[in-house]
Amino acid sequence: MSDEVIEVYSSDEARQEAERHRRDLADTLDALGARVGGAVEQFERQITFPVRWAVEHPLAAVGLSVGTGLLLGRRLHGPRTHRTSALARELEGAYLQGRHDEKEQQAPRASEYWAGVKLADGPNFGALLIEAAKPLLSHLSQSIAESFKNGASKRS
Repeated sequence: MSDEVIEVYSSDEARQEAERHRRDLADTLDALGARVGGAVEQFERQITFPVRWAVEHPLAAVGLSVGTGLLLGRRLHGPRTHRTSALARELEGAYLQGRHDEKEQQAPRASEYWAGVKLADGPNFGALLIEAAKPLLSHLSQSIAESFKNGASKRS
């Protein structure tokens, strides 16, 4: 025979042991729920902070948006003559390349060749930024209108 000891529980002892396990599981689930809930709340606060700040300080948010727009507009669009001359140089280069290919009796370049050529103006970042900012600007304008409406109703 083996030296293994087998414990025998009465039905009351088995119920008490099962109840203790249930309490331990419930405590563990409560602790996990509290940790997950705290992490979700912290993440939500971090995500919604810019919108909450903009609602609390609408004029500062509008000023910051306008300043950023002016700065980006000035940086991205530079002097018009520089952009025009750069584009003219690129077009002249493409024209001369085409004339050279024609003299050499080469087939026209495939579209893959021209896909990698960068135009002087580059992508239109201003339009992308405006599209990205539309929801925030809409929310800010509604908040400003509501704050003016609330201020007018408090005075009367």
